[in-house]
Amino acid sequence: MRNDDLEAAYAAPQVLHLLGTVVSESDPDLAVIEPWAATVNGPVLDVGSGTGRWSGRLAQLGHDVSGLEPVESLVQLSRRTFPGVRFHRGWIADLAGSEQRWAGILAWYSLIHLDAQQLPAALAMLRGLLEDNGTLLMSFFSGPRLMPFEHPVATAHLWPMDAMRRALVAARFQVTDQHWDPGRPHAMISARARSSGGHSSG
Repeated sequence: MRNDDLEAAYAAPQVLHLLGTVVSESDPDLAVIEPWAATVNGPVLDVGSGTGRWSGRLAQLGHDVSGLEPVESLVQLSRRTFPGVRFHRGWIADLAGSEQRWAGILAWYSLIHLDAQQLPAALAMLRGLLEDNGTLLMSFFSGPRLMPFEHPVATAHLWPMDAMRRALVAARFQVTDQHWDPGRPHAMISARARSSGGHSSG
């Protein structure tokens, strides 16, 4: 799941201009992320936190949130912009063996560069980092078939919603909500971490 080329691509100066450090009040993602965060009873991990804007936003709302980001320059930017938030440099794989558990994980467009071989392992890792019944909120690019496409930073992948649901279920999640407008590639899905003896209806 580590990728030096991807890390270098996101370290480019134009990425800051693409992402920004502030969440606009008109950002439609607010209507998804903030209500989800309000249901999380415990610490939140922002995976692929980028410039730290969502971590910072949730922290300002009173949530106990920390960010994980593999690009050193973005980690340093996040720490300067949101000094009250904990930001750690690393990939998802670097959390293997961690004893810490989170009540919620936000993966907002942070798994989009993983292909069909890489995504299952990442989802399984995230499941292991969640408390039982903790929740994952993720956004991704969806389409009628699984295929790569040219993203402004690096090659990303379109995932059919059904395929993403199956991948989450295989990683011991129960899908609780989903949305995809076939007219646009942007999609979101939320899922609950099933306990070891749990069963899925997803």
